[in-house]
Amino acid sequence: MGFSVSASTAVIFAGLFLALGMFYPAVANSYERVQAADANQADRALEQANTDIQLDDATDGGNQLDVTLTNNGSTSLTVSETDLRINGTYIQRSELNTKVDGDTTTDLWLPGETLSITHDTSGTVNRVRVVTEHGVAVSEDV
Repeated sequence: MGFSVSASTAVIFAGLFLALGMFYPAVANSYERVQAADANQADRALEQANTDIQLDDATDGGNQLDVTLTNNGSTSLTVSETDLRINGTYIQRSELNTKVDGDTTTDLWLPGETLSITHDTSGTVNRVRVVTEHGVAVSEDV
């Protein structure tokens, strides 16, 4: 073998070494992102499994709907991320009056606490659905 064969082999191995040096960090970063996404999904599934709400009462007083719920799960919930649907129509958060155990200023709905939602209505309310931030929902015919 001459020098040209040895030199070309060295160039090929150096190119492979450089290519592997660029390929490995990309694969390692992708793997870390997949692992982080799997961990986040497991956390969300655990939070959803630990979330349980009970619709205690839904009363249509003519022009006002009163909904009372209890957080029976072990997960703290956010009032601003709890949604209300009346007769299948989503109600904007700004249109709701909420209070947690009498406190109208809190946004935290802890386990064992009662959330009261009041909404001014203009028509007949037939069905109420409340959905938490974790996707757990309860419905009731009024």
